[in-house]
Amino acid sequence: MLDLFCGRGGWTNAFLERGWECVGMDIMPQPEYRGQFWLQDILRLRGRLVNFDFICASSPCEQFSVHGMKHFHPNPPYPDLGVKLFNHTREICEESGIPYIMENVRAAQNFVGQAVHHCGPFYLWGTGVPVLMAQGVKKGIDWGSSKDINNFETQEQKRQYRDKPHFYNRAFSTSQKRKDDVARAATIPLELAHCVADYAERIISAGKELAP
Repeated sequence: MLDLFCGRGGWTNAFLERGWECVGMDIMPQPEYRGQFWLQDILRLRGRLVNFDFICASSPCEQFSVHGMKHFHPNPPYPDLGVKLFNHTREICEESGIPYIMENVRAAQNFVGQAVHHCGPFYLWGTGVPVLMAQGVKKGIDWGSSKDINNFETQEQKRQYRDKPHFYNRAFSTSQKRKDDVARAATIPLELAHCVADYAERIISAGKELAP
């Protein structure tokens, strides 16, 4: 399995547990990645991919995410890099002919097209998206916008809560702890990764049965 934008290896960890060989690519070193790692700028990745049975890709979501938080970013800039990375990766995957799945946030749909399916907050595109998935999967972090704020009944109460210093300290801190929390939140949960890996195995098995 080829894991593009592999990060800590959320997709890879599940595939490894099932006996797959995995190669991860990322533009930054990933010391926690457990498969074979290639330091690679995806935008420089050209040509037809071979020697892989399945591709997973989670391109950066930061530029898309602000478009889903209008209460914090009323006029966010166009996500040029997010769109470029997503479309370039999708083009590579399509040209390969290999079953693939791409993951990003819901707001990305406004720029790259409707997702095939979603698993909680994880939206999925590609030819290897499972038909059925659990919907109880959540991100690994909550800054208060979806839990604390939603307990208030009026918009004014929500606004007052957001204006409090502790909310911004928690949500917009630049500390290493926050960076680690964000990285963990972005990591694909094992439940979702195993669901996709199981579907990938079914696709490959069906293809072998149909082969002459």
